Amino acid sequence: MNYINILKKEDNYIEVELINEEHSLPNLLKELLLAKKDKVIVAYYSVEHPILDPDKHIYVSNPVLSVKTFEGVNAEEVLKEALNDVIKLCNKVF
Repeated sequence: MNYINILKKEDNYIEVELINEEHSLPNLLKELLLAKKDKVIVAYYSVEHPILDPDKHIYVSNPVLSVKTFEGVNAEEVLKEALNDVIKLCNKVF
């Protein structure tokens, strides 16, 4: 099962769709990315109006996370760093 769908990828820009997520993960990722001031110019996410999933009977919308980094900084690698930061945070809590 795919959890992330890469919509657009350039050296210093990446746009990914987070499958079946709400606000929690993209908001956390955005904050962790923005904290990387020496690497990240801008990080944000957007959520389209949710639709009703006919099988699960819940409203679903896939947030789209966008990250632009400084020239020479690979956006995909910075996103991977932020995802690892999430794992580290979880390991501290549990």
